[in-house]
Amino acid sequence: MKLYRPSTLFAVLPFVGLLGVASGASAHDEHEALHNELNNEHSATHEDLNAEHRAGHEELDALHREAHQYPMTRRQHRRLHRELRREHRAEHEDLNTEHQAAHRELNGEHRDYHDYSR
Repeated sequence: MKLYRPSTLFAVLPFVGLLGVASGASAHDEHEALHNELNNEHSATHEDLNAEHRAGHEELDALHREAHQYPMTRRQHRRLHRELRREHRAEHEDLNTEHQAAHRELNGEHRDYHDYSR
């Protein structure tokens, strides 16, 4: 068995250590990049849902203003507001469903990354 001189061993040892650290750092960078991508998708989804929410409110407000241009009985007025509230709740439920589905999709992508990288 051949023994290496300590100076050669100490000269090579840092490079061997860098090989192990570089692969770990690369995996960390890849994971961080995935998180950045998922966070960007998450933000974009929230922006889309918020825009959809605002548009729904504007549409309901327009329907409300339009309906109030015409005379109506107290009963018709209550009915109008009940229908608008029902539509408003349905709109929120749809947006919440979309929001939850987007989160499940993003979480699935994140889990898939970890399952694949093991």
